[in-house]
Formats: sequence, C-alpha cells, structure tokens
Amino acid sequence: MRLLIALLAFVALTGVAQAENLALVVSNGYYDHGADAPDISRRHDRQVATFEQQGYRVFEGKNQNRLEIRQLIAAFANNIRNADVIVVSLQGHFAHFGEKSWLLPSDLNVSSATGLAFRAVDIDFIAQLLAEKSGNAVLFIGESGQRGVRIPAVESGLAQLYLPRGVMMVSGAAESIDDILRNRFLQPDTRVIDVLRRDTGRLEIEGDIPSNLMLANGRARVQTPEQIEGSLGLSRNARRQIQQDLTDLGFNTRGVDGLFGAGTRAAIQSWQRRNRLDRTGYLTQEQVALLRSQGDNARITIQANDRRYWAETGANGSEQGLRQYLQRHPNGLFANRARAEIARMTTVTDEQAWARAVQLDTDASYRQYLHDFPNGIYKGIARQRIGNEPDNVDNDAKLVEDSLRLNPVSRLLIEQRVADLGYRTGPRDGNFDLATRQAFRGYQRDRNLPVTGYVTADMIRRLLLGQ
Repeated sequence: MRLLIALLAFVALTGVAQAENLALVVSNGYYDHGADAPDISRRHDRQVATFEQQGYRVFEGKNQNRLEIRQLIAAFANNIRNADVIVVSLQGHFAHFGEKSWLLPSDLNVSSATGLAFRAVDIDFIAQLLAEKSGNAVLFIGESGQRGVRIPAVESGLAQLYLPRGVMMVSGAAESIDDILRNRFLQPDTRVIDVLRRDTGRLEIEGDIPSNLMLANGRARVQTPEQIEGSLGLSRNARRQIQQDLTDLGFNTRGVDGLFGAGTRAAIQSWQRRNRLDRTGYLTQEQVALLRSQGDNARITIQANDRRYWAETGANGSEQGLRQYLQRHPNGLFANRARAEIARMTTVTDEQAWARAVQLDTDASYRQYLHDFPNGIYKGIARQRIGNEPDNVDNDAKLVEDSLRLNPVSRLLIEQRVADLGYRTGPRDGNFDLATRQAFRGYQRDRNLPVTGYVTADMIRRLLLGQ
C-alpha cells in the first residue's frame, strides 16, 4: 500500500505535465490589398492581456500574413494535447465560397476561389483542432463587416459551418465579440451557459454548448502592478507617447525619452490620483487607453490656444511678435517657422559684415570680419588693412572684383544682363572696358548700391540669381 502511494506521488510530481488553458488570438485589421479595419488591431493587445490575466498561455499576432498565421497555428496545435481549456479568437475579414469559410491574411492578393483556398485560413481546419478538446473548446469569430476580396462567386462573411462535436462557436461583429469575450466569458467562475442565458445581442451561437465549462475558473495568476504593465509589451515609442500624454495633461515626466524613471512614475501616480485610480505608478491596458484619450483632448485645446496666440503675435511677422510666440510655445505648431523667420532677420551676410568693418575701419573690426567669415569674399582686403593706414590701400572695389575670380563666361553673362536692362555696355565680349564700367555705375546708382563701377557679390546675386 505504501509503495502504491509513493508511486502515485511520483507520477503526480514527474509523470504528467500540469494542464493549462490555451488561447489563439489573431486580429487582422490592416490589409495590404484591401480595406482596413483599424479598430480590430487596436483592440488586440487588450484582449490578449485579458486572457493572460486569467492564466492563459496565449499564442497571438495581429496583422498577420499567410506565413505568420501558419506558424502561429502550428505552435498552438503542438500544445493542445496538454491543455485543459482551449479558446480561439479570430478577428478580421472573412469570406466564403459554398460551404467553405476562411479568415483572410493581411497579405492576401488572389483573384480566384482556388487561390483563396490555398492562401487563406480554413475555419473548418481550426474547428477540427478544437475538437481535440471536445467539451472544453470555444471558437470566437469577430467579423469586420467589410468585403475583404472581390472574387466571382466568393462572398464576404461566414458560411453555415458544421462544427465537430463538443465545439461551440460564437460569431458576430468584431467589436461585440471582443466585448462579450473580455467582459463576460472571461469573468472568473462564470459558466459559459450562464453567459448565453443573458442577452447576447445579434451574436450567433452554434455547436454544442457545454453545461459546466468556465473559460475563467478562478485560477488566474495574481500579478503585481509592475507585471501587469510588463505584460503590455510597451515599445519605446509607446512609452514616449505615454510621457507625451502626461506632459500635455500638465504632469512633469522629466523628459519624453521612452524611459520610465522616477519622474515618469511620479507623474503616473499623480495622474492616477486625479482620476481616482489606485496609485501604483504602473499602468494597465485600460489606463493607457484612458490616458491617450485624455491626452488627445488636451492636445486639441493646446493647439487651439497655440493657433490663437500665433495669430496675436508671430503672424504679424515682427521679430518681437515671433519671440513672444516662442517664449510661450517653444515647441508649438509654428515654432520652426518662427525660428526660421528670426534667423532670416538676424543673419548677417558677408557683405553686411564687410560694410560694418569698413564703417568702423579699425584693426579690430577687420579681425572680427575674418573671424566671422574666414573664407569671405573680402578676406584678402581685410588682411591688407590690418596694420596699415587706410590711404595705403588703393582701389578696394577692384580688389573686391578680383577676389570673385570671375571666369570669361561669368563676365560675359554679367555684361549681357546689364545690357539687357537698358544700360550701354559697349561690345558684349566679357571685357570690362570704360563703357562697361560706366554702365555698371548706372546700374549701381539706380539700385542704391555703392557706386564703384566694379562687380560685387551682391550684383551677381541680383543679376544672375534673381535675389
């Protein structure tokens, strides 16, 4: 007798794997060659989290292509034998031909029912997998309500299915399926039959209804707030979005970098207190959705105030107005435009810097010019003027023109352009003779430029570049 008890204990400890609840969740809301149903993809993570909170081992994927779905189903099928309860939730576009129905993968692009049969997910096959756990298997089908393919004789939605014995199916609009699955079927210690006795709206119930099956039978893992947030699998960008939402709502996260440090945790606690939630400093899926909604609403107000203040200040184009706008909205809708305008107003050009140096006419002013424009047009003249009396340097205008190093083609274009404007340059040959110099003086005089008769960089921009 003692030997028998010992053997039984040994088998219990080592011989049989502990049964677990198993779920396959596929949510296809975005399609490469068809209409999208983005709400299906957005609800995916929340549904997966609900299964995991109830102790399920979940095989999941959203916007899955043909290869990804096949790999996911294969992994799920390999674990059915040791499962206790198995649930499959398929959401997306469905199509049927005769009595055959399929879930469409995200990359489906076929033109015939034959192509559909080889490339889409056969619902009959999924039902046969569930039959391995007869009486403990439920299939949920959430339909997008849209036409996923346009193929002759192929219609959208499900055909009449002939389910294997012991398999129940609940089908209908994807949003309704998600709601009843998470909020009723997956409530702890709730029998499937008790859910169905209540109003299920327009959902279709088919197959064998198990009398005592509970999809959430009180064996859910107890998770800490940190584990619950960790199960969400938040990406770096998702964490940045959360920090941005908190910031726009007035909470200081000490940066929007996707790293949840002490500042972000404190901001989350403050937000939870404002919304009368448990102050854990960690987020649930529902709280992430609520925070995003509040952040979107806050941004609408922020942008409205931003636009109104821009109209009052920066829109008039004055430097003072632009600076006033940036002081209040350094990262506002018009911040880049305001900074560009201020830069344009305050930028000193080569010629402006040279004019300032000549006006001061000191060694220090020429050195400052060389510091600001080490490769400037007038660098040679500036170097000559340092340490020399001004009257020792002759014909600055000629030196300026020489520093431009005009080639024959450029000289000819300049001469032709001045002549085209009505000035008598003499022969148009690129040689700047006395007639050409006189024409240059007339051009400069009429445009309030220094009248020297020699070409400057400003003249070139005006004549050849239209500036």
